[in-house]
Amino acid sequence: MIELSRYIPFGHSIHNGSLIARLDPRTKLIGAVLLIVCLTVISSPLAFAVCLVFCFVLQQASRISLLYILRSLRPFALFLLITFIIEVLFYVPAPGTPQLWHWWILSISWEGIVLSIVTIVRVLFLYYLTTMLTLTTSLVDLTDGLEVLLSPLQKLGIPINAFIMILVIAFKFVPIFVEEIERLIKAQTARGMNFGEGNLVRRVLKLTALLIPLFVSGFKRVKTLSIAMEARCFGGRPGWQRSKLRQFVFTRNDLLAAALTIAACIAMTVTNFIPR
Repeated sequence: MIELSRYIPFGHSIHNGSLIARLDPRTKLIGAVLLIVCLTVISSPLAFAVCLVFCFVLQQASRISLLYILRSLRPFALFLLITFIIEVLFYVPAPGTPQLWHWWILSISWEGIVLSIVTIVRVLFLYYLTTMLTLTTSLVDLTDGLEVLLSPLQKLGIPINAFIMILVIAFKFVPIFVEEIERLIKAQTARGMNFGEGNLVRRVLKLTALLIPLFVSGFKRVKTLSIAMEARCFGGRPGWQRSKLRQFVFTRNDLLAAALTIAACIAMTVTNFIPR
């Protein structure tokens, strides 16, 4: 029996009263964007070591178990392994670079192995940061903070409010669909179907039998949601705007967290260009 909700924490925030959880969502969003940009640029081991130190500090401040975050990586482990193998085999080294093995269009070289490892490490850091962001911040706070940050675009005629509402609905439906798939799997298991038997192809074919009831349930939820939004006159007049339960205020902890994040980004960028 598959319990997807144990391994997919997206949409389930943890309110443990930690320092990270109490930060303004705008601070966390800006910090996450800065760190993601830095991670897409850096490639040296020293820069990744600086990022690892920052993640260790972030882990201690969040008071969330590291095993819980690593356990959520389990469904993507096979995908990362396949990605690593494909990158190594199809990497085209520079002319004159020694190769460990070569056949037709496939080859293995130390350069390809190192670059593939760097890619996987970068993906793991990106996954950790995005997971930490969603675990320490509720989806409502994330979308409200994003709406405040993008509000200047509203003056240019871009419907930010509607766009943010679409994001809220999409994010909210992720855990709902996960729970729905888990319910369908348990129902089919109770009828005698074993999703763990057979090879990979047979398992995938068994899961495809869940798509029709999943889509039917999804369309029913969408219809109910649309009726509820129309009953509340959502977007019924020009210049409409959603009301907020609380107003965001920057505190001293937000300034400290922002300064620490900027310092970490600068350190990663500087160490990335240090000659090896």
